[in-house]
Amino acid sequence: MLNKAGTPPYLFLIVLLFAVGCQNAPTTPHDQNNVSHLKKAAIKDTLHRIKLTFVGDIMGHDDQIYAAVDKKEHLKSKNMAHFNYEPCFRYIKPILEQADIAIGNLELTLNNKGRYTGFPMFRSPDQLAYALKGAGFDFLNTCNNHSNDGRLYGINHTIEVLDSLSMFHTGTFRDTVEWHKTYPLIIHKRVDGTIFKLAFLSYTYSTNGVKNRVPNIVNRINDSLIIADIQKAKASRPDMIIAMMHWGSEYKLDEREKQQKLARLLWKNGVDVVIGGHPHVIQPIKTDTIYDEDSSREKEVLVTYSLGNFISNQTRKNTDIGLIFELELIKNSQTSQTTIGPHHYILGWRYRYNYTPKNPFDAIHTVIPVSAFENQRTALLKMSPKDSSQMMSVTNRMRAHLGKWQSSERKINLAELGPLIPIDSVVSPPLILPSPVIRNSIRKDQGVPLHGQYLH
Repeated sequence: MLNKAGTPPYLFLIVLLFAVGCQNAPTTPHDQNNVSHLKKAAIKDTLHRIKLTFVGDIMGHDDQIYAAVDKKEHLKSKNMAHFNYEPCFRYIKPILEQADIAIGNLELTLNNKGRYTGFPMFRSPDQLAYALKGAGFDFLNTCNNHSNDGRLYGINHTIEVLDSLSMFHTGTFRDTVEWHKTYPLIIHKRVDGTIFKLAFLSYTYSTNGVKNRVPNIVNRINDSLIIADIQKAKASRPDMIIAMMHWGSEYKLDEREKQQKLARLLWKNGVDVVIGGHPHVIQPIKTDTIYDEDSSREKEVLVTYSLGNFISNQTRKNTDIGLIFELELIKNSQTSQTTIGPHHYILGWRYRYNYTPKNPFDAIHTVIPVSAFENQRTALLKMSPKDSSQMMSVTNRMRAHLGKWQSSERKINLAELGPLIPIDSVVSPPLILPSPVIRNSIRKDQGVPLHGQYLH
């Protein structure tokens, strides 16, 4: 007998039994391994990572300017070829180049008029910015208590130089039009097969009593203003919000209660990461878990209360060392959630080669990644026993200090730095020719957005 389709009934029974048998067949270890491998591959394909590297205060004291000029008589030169800051960053450049975005705190104003001064009114030659660009920095925070040191010209010229170098910056603005268009700073960065969208905020506690010159704007710490800015940042739906704060008490190794309260305010209103500066010494790195009302879930938040000095000529205890803080953000492309991943720090010591207060013109200021050199006293640095002892003394103090908190040191070796140049070798300054750029353009490398764009 046939059914309506003309198929023998027993054939359906055979097919049904075969299908059931296949479903209930035991899974072999080989099959289980394949399933496990596929699951791991799927997870790997949905998780994407971006590496941000932050450094502390980039200072410009008198002796740093003297060390950078080729001849004493050129101290007031408007020709940037007479200044060379390349030695300052030659040993740290390979580390910065590992970052997807490298960020520093520019605690000075730029100048090309020959009026170069250190404390208390920091005005450094434009060549410093060229060297920072050449060393791998992508982004310089310009909001701090020295933002107004160059008055109206200082803010405007600093912004113009950074724009000409296609470097991101935020915290100071030529006028309200620029502030509305570019703040909060939103950066798109394509990395690891996806685009990360990051929002950056920046504020300072003071400008040392030097008032803003109209129409300039310097972002000041104000609770209501900060909350409004966070809401504006949220409206652009970034993957993460990062606030850079110039705050705290100078030379104090522990944060103050005001910093703690402000960090909690930032976290509560939607900031994920807080990066601090100003104390000129290293303060704790701490994490916490808070309830995020926007996503109805718990999330991890982080604060570095102070990264210390990156480079300076300060001599007070603990001011000759700072942190190169490396932070990984992880984005799940299926859920569109971005979380804080692993974070580490590298200790960077400010080494002054051939320095004497009476003759700072023959000196070289440079940042040394301590872990790469501490067990191998190479001839490259020509470091005296006194300098070596000073480096290890402050390093050991900071290791003990930071060991109490929620991050860890990443130790590197000399091989990671690649071919090294002796400390006293002269390398010509970067030949960077500044040119006007369109702020809202996308910088591209082989057709792929390199760093991102300003969004309105």
